Amino acid sequence: MILIGSISKEMTQGQTGPYLCADENDKEYIVKGPRTTYTGLVHELVCATIGKAVGLPIPNFDIAYIDRMLVRYGDYSLEEGDWFASQFEPNVQDLVYSAIPNLDPNMMKLLFIFDYWIKNNDRTLTEKGGNPNVFIKPDGHSIVVLDHNLAFCPTFDDEWEEKKIYHVGASAWYQEQLDLYDKQHFMELMEAAMLEFDKIEYPDEWLENCPNDSIIDDIRLTLSRYETEEFWEGIK
Repeated sequence: MILIGSISKEMTQGQTGPYLCADENDKEYIVKGPRTTYTGLVHELVCATIGKAVGLPIPNFDIAYIDRMLVRYGDYSLEEGDWFASQFEPNVQDLVYSAIPNLDPNMMKLLFIFDYWIKNNDRTLTEKGGNPNVFIKPDGHSIVVLDHNLAFCPTFDDEWEEKKIYHVGASAWYQEQLDLYDKQHFMELMEAAMLEFDKIEYPDEWLENCPNDSIIDDIRLTLSRYETEEFWEGIK
């Protein structure tokens, strides 16, 4: 856990009202608070944990404590408590559609199957725009993957067939058929990530305030789909 020492500004990107903050050592973080919802905070922590475990370029993250005195006199949507913090990535830009061919296709395939695994429809991009929640670094080909509060979407299965072609990684995924080697590779990544999932320690406040008392068990059930043939049939 980190202790936030200062709050700089509210970020303009996203609907969850994240803030640029710094810890006591002046390391900068993007902190998501109450507007993310407690369910969304659990999703962020789970997906950051398993996303890094499978090899996605997700920023380092932690639970950030904000003291009451820090927000007492400011006009912030943040409150005292434990919140989700991602290490700030400077000088990144929103990914645009024309830049997709410059990206590592294997990384984009991994991102595609990861979002399918976590039931995340919130990463689309076409010539007309979208909401990729992927940022590109100054080198033009390295990416940063963020924002998973809308994962484990209850309507995902009904929407997947229609939306999958608009996923930012769809072109990489559908360049070639999934072969047995790829399937085994991804299954091994997911199996290892599940070990990390079982190690997650959630703030009590988050779980106590989630409307779904069985949220962790439900997430585990969703993630365990990779062990079924139905899971792999759905991504062909």
